[in-house]
Amino acid sequence: MEQPLLSTLDPGWGAGDPSTLIPEHAARRAELEALDPALAELYVRGAEVLAGAADAAALKERVVALLGRERGVVTLALAGIPALAPEQKKVRGRGLNLAKRWLEELEKAKRATLEQAAESREALDVTLPGRRPWVGHAHVLAQIRDELLDLFHGLGYSVATSPEVEHEEYNFTRLNFGPDHPARDAHDTYFVSPEVVLRTHTSPGWVRAMEERKPPLRLVFPGRVYRAEQVDASHMDQFHQMDGLFVDRDVSLADLKSTLNTFARSIYGPRVRTRIIPIYFPFVEPGAQLDVACAICDGSGRTNLGTGEQRCPVCKGSGWSELLGAGMVHPNVFRAVGYDPEEVTGFAFGMGLERIAMARYGIPEIRLFLENDLRFLNQF
Repeated sequence: MEQPLLSTLDPGWGAGDPSTLIPEHAARRAELEALDPALAELYVRGAEVLAGAADAAALKERVVALLGRERGVVTLALAGIPALAPEQKKVRGRGLNLAKRWLEELEKAKRATLEQAAESREALDVTLPGRRPWVGHAHVLAQIRDELLDLFHGLGYSVATSPEVEHEEYNFTRLNFGPDHPARDAHDTYFVSPEVVLRTHTSPGWVRAMEERKPPLRLVFPGRVYRAEQVDASHMDQFHQMDGLFVDRDVSLADLKSTLNTFARSIYGPRVRTRIIPIYFPFVEPGAQLDVACAICDGSGRTNLGTGEQRCPVCKGSGWSELLGAGMVHPNVFRAVGYDPEEVTGFAFGMGLERIAMARYGIPEIRLFLENDLRFLNQF
């Protein structure tokens, strides 16, 4: 019966030594010969063709021929058991089940050997071109932050931090915000509780620093801030700021102007076009705003994005991009922390890292910083 079944195997298939894969091969052959010599012949031939497979494709072809669910040699032999005499069914059934299990074990051993050999060939093939490993780098905002910290460190500033979840007292009241100031409204500020907010600026760090230390102070405060902004090309509901504070005797507006000029020229180059205009902030008096020429429209206020000339979406047609706010620290802020405004003066400034990066690199969308798109991030 087995001869017609074995005749379905390709005679051109090379044979291998099964004992190199299964050390118990000889003992298994002997057990089957004692049980049924015809089954032993079937097992030996099947084991040899599996052991002789040169690659995974050849192994798969031979497994299908031997153990396939429809036309496999062993499968067909099992299907013929019901036609045998009752005394032969038990012997033949046991022998075929043993042969099937052992051939499956041998197939697994051969597959593992082929996979290991393939890995070894890959590891030892020194002629293949090298693969450059992927190496990450700092986010563009982290690069800007570190550059600014290095700049201000050279100007004598130290780094300080403050909580992102802040008391309303520090975020507003001690910074001279009136009780009815619009920034205190829920549509401008994220409230955690009636008296706790997500800080809207890093300026509360001034208050905490001045409460803890006596003048002179020269500090910068980097960190993330949150505002209930309507998101557009130049506004985001969370962004990064860096505040600076200098408090001592006889600090003047001229000191502030020279510091801002040094900052602008260091970040944007000596030819950068800037302007300082008066503006109101509750915590400084007088207040000022430093603008730089818009990097998207080059200060013209108009852009051409392929759909015709239109108003620049970043500078809103003004030709200037707001870079930072600054001014002389308000006397009421000094009084709130226990300083005598008749004894000390100081200036402060606050800048958005996203706006600095946008003006420096000509980035048209603030939302790009948080999208984690490698096509964008790999440019910096």
